Amino acid sequence: MRFVDRLYELYKGHFNGDEEDIVAIVVGILQDHSREDLHRLIEDMDSEELFHMVAMYLIEMMKRKVAMDDEGTKMIVH
Repeated sequence: MRFVDRLYELYKGHFNGDEEDIVAIVVGILQDHSREDLHRLIEDMDSEELFHMVAMYLIEMMKRKVAMDDEGTKMIVH
């Protein structure tokens, strides 16, 4: 994705391999974009990029739901 490539080139000296750094930079960048800007980013994606983006989102959301259910079960049991 061109946006990811440009973002990486812009910030590659700031990454130290820590996921928290990547999350902080991405969230910071996205906060400065409007809904319309985000729609344009999506429109620029090819079908494979769009598929991977949606798949990753759904996977992460399912992981969170499973983790919340697991935490709720642990609280009830203990």
